[in-house]
Amino acid sequence: MSPFTTLAASANDAKTDTYMETRIEPTSKRNLPPVEPIRLHPLDYLMPQVNIQVAFVFKIARVHEKSEPVISEFREQFESIVTKLKSGLAEALEVYPPVAGTIRTSGDDALAMTIVCDGQGAIFITQIEDRKYVESEHWLDRLAGKNHNDGDISKPIFAVKLTLFSCGTIVMIAAMHHFAADLTSYMDFIGAWAQLSRGEDLPTAYSSLLWSRNLDLSPPAVVPSTIPGITSLSPSPVPLPVFRQGDGLSWFVSDANVAKLKADCMALVKKKQVNSWISSSDALTALTWGAMTRAQNYVLDIPGHTRTVGSLALSVNGRERIPGLGPSEAGGPSRYFGNLNLFLTVYTPRADLLEANMEATSRVALAIRQTLQDGTTPEVIAARVAFLEAQAEAKEQVFFESSDCMTSSWSKYDMTSFDFGLGPDVQSVGTTIGTKAAFPAGMIFITRGSGGLIVATTTEKEADELLKVDPVLTRYAEVV
Repeated sequence: MSPFTTLAASANDAKTDTYMETRIEPTSKRNLPPVEPIRLHPLDYLMPQVNIQVAFVFKIARVHEKSEPVISEFREQFESIVTKLKSGLAEALEVYPPVAGTIRTSGDDALAMTIVCDGQGAIFITQIEDRKYVESEHWLDRLAGKNHNDGDISKPIFAVKLTLFSCGTIVMIAAMHHFAADLTSYMDFIGAWAQLSRGEDLPTAYSSLLWSRNLDLSPPAVVPSTIPGITSLSPSPVPLPVFRQGDGLSWFVSDANVAKLKADCMALVKKKQVNSWISSSDALTALTWGAMTRAQNYVLDIPGHTRTVGSLALSVNGRERIPGLGPSEAGGPSRYFGNLNLFLTVYTPRADLLEANMEATSRVALAIRQTLQDGTTPEVIAARVAFLEAQAEAKEQVFFESSDCMTSSWSKYDMTSFDFGLGPDVQSVGTTIGTKAAFPAGMIFITRGSGGLIVATTTEKEADELLKVDPVLTRYAEVV
């Protein structure tokens, strides 16, 4: 039986838009053993009930550049690309049974969800639009599959949509439910899909992936009763953050300016603490956090803004700190599949955030680095996980306390470097569409662009205007 099952097909206009929705089922080439139902870990429930969505943009080269492009000259190649991607995806779903599975609840227990590896597969959508692609006119959410980007657990865990435009541009949005995986596991799956689409065999590292969500940590002597930045309550839906309904701002920071920013901060840090060190990410996060705090301070009248301490929710990949859960070989996938973000909270004096100079920025960067060092020791991680597991055992739901800002960095992934084997005349191109979505207010979202980093900031529109003239931020970053 073919792994491609047509679910729906409709044509709004035979000459303009064509829409097709297909179910991709996993292949059975590898004769892999069945996977038992995977009970979600309390770390999974810290995630909002939304999808991780990443945009990939491809450009089909034209044969006749002088004439105006028409959709018909790209249709045949688009169909070939779709076939190749479907074939690779079907194989990747076999290698990753949870992605082809279903999230199921267990009666009235909101903290007893499981992933049943039932092979239901993924949704694959194609759409053809007889108009040119203009990036400024599109949002990530609107290009994603209709009704497959709302985080509903009753729907397939993975969905992908390809849209072909008349200029030969293809926008691919791939979405995975956040309860199933975090960014690291998501990108490992995308990497396997790309490699299989190229017709290559996967390395042996993929045979050692762990599906169980048992972290196997040494229990702490005493389970803490509280964890900074995390609150528990009786079972109820995790409250979603307030989302900014607008574009926000996208900033470009060149690689040269990232290096200069770090060097400038390091020079000031060394004056205070000779043996201290900060990363480029610490410096960039501190720079953006400070600028957003200053802008919001002028336009918002929110209770609590007289506080003396600012807070930042910081995503941290726990696989890099827990032995045996990271990659089994260099460049390979991480063994642990699921959500393993530690989510630390950084606290720093608001005076440093409000002060628009590099001395204050370097102090904020150092506070971020100190939080990372203190919060990622084996003992602290074990205590953090034990707290979450104890709350789940007591049927207490947990969620993040509201922070002034939150940050997520995807900068280690260059989306233009993923080669799906689509042919020599299909070029992967950079895009900022991934930063144009409804993010939580106060979000700092960092991705890699061509020659530098793209930083998306979400503040109130009035604060956006102040960000554009911030004397420290604009020294290193420019609005795009």
